[in-house]
Amino acid sequence: MPGVRLNLVVAACNNRGIGINGSLPWRLKKDMEVFKRITTETKDPDKKNVVIMGRKTWVSIPEKFRPLPRRINIILSRTMNETPTGTYIARSLEDAISMVSGNGDLRDKVESLYVIGGSSVYKEAMDYPSCRVYLTRVLADFDCDTYLPEFDSQKFIKLQSCEEVPAGRMTENGVDFEFEVYDKTEISPDRMSFKVIAAMCINRGVGMANRLPWPSLSKEYRYYMDLTSRTVEPGKKCVNIKGRVTWQCTCMEEKARGSIINIVISRNPSEEISADPYVHKIVASFDDALLYVDNTLRDQVETVWVMGGQQIYTDAVNHPQCGEIYLTHIYGEFEADTFFPSFEDRFQEDKSVDLDRTLQEERGITYKYKIYCPKSQANC
Repeated sequence: MPGVRLNLVVAACNNRGIGINGSLPWRLKKDMEVFKRITTETKDPDKKNVVIMGRKTWVSIPEKFRPLPRRINIILSRTMNETPTGTYIARSLEDAISMVSGNGDLRDKVESLYVIGGSSVYKEAMDYPSCRVYLTRVLADFDCDTYLPEFDSQKFIKLQSCEEVPAGRMTENGVDFEFEVYDKTEISPDRMSFKVIAAMCINRGVGMANRLPWPSLSKEYRYYMDLTSRTVEPGKKCVNIKGRVTWQCTCMEEKARGSIINIVISRNPSEEISADPYVHKIVASFDDALLYVDNTLRDQVETVWVMGGQQIYTDAVNHPQCGEIYLTHIYGEFEADTFFPSFEDRFQEDKSVDLDRTLQEERGITYKYKIYCPKSQANC
């Protein structure tokens, strides 16, 4: 069913093993803490997350912990005739999704969907058009009889950082492990593409202490403002997608443009952002922002622009719906603490677009406008 993202939460060792005899082969307290937090926390206090599991996974949970508290438990089974107290039963993954996204009594109670096992359910979920995998990679060898299906490296993108999980290698009970996050979103002809816009200096810097690393360039700023608000079709608007910090650094002139729909990405928005009259929608992730545009704003929108910060840029340039990158190259090196991600292996300069490509100079700084498109596009 379009418009729904599945989240998979799983721990796997070196051989992709995830279990033996209905139990985990390891015991990692930190992994359990992260699992509980990810599957339990919601942005909306009036909603809950759904955990979807196969019958064997349900049975493997110690009875005193079933159903998993503060979550809506859905068990996938074609043979269970009695519904365990506090749970729902679905005959298939698609049925479980329909229970949440259809017209049933769960529709307005759910924030996110998490698949927590077993192997066959993970495999089916990985084939879903839009999903995220929270993987605890256990860096050790264990005997297992259940395995995580292999990822399709052409469809899943590993995020370089994700605020939802701890970074770096950890050790518990003599076992090393680390948290990784992978995203998959298959683009289809009916999904809107988006454009990325940024200014980058020689060392790829785009920001320093929540400001531009270089002096203000008024002509470049007007170029940026015009592009991200310009529409051709009467009545249409532009969407501007920004991370929380980028939004907080946005000036009032930019926020208040009437032709703009502002979407801010933040898992834990401040009261100030939540009450900001110029914020039209707050979402928890970049993919949620795109789904909101596709499902809710499609008829109102002409162009979607992604405007930072660093993690949002990384998610955007690695995303299959990324259509163009509008990049101002600042020919100088400035101290920076925020950087634009590498994209040159997948994009190339598009010289077919009408654009002033001459070298610009302002306040002693030279710069040039360039546009990049995916190498897969024949006309690029």
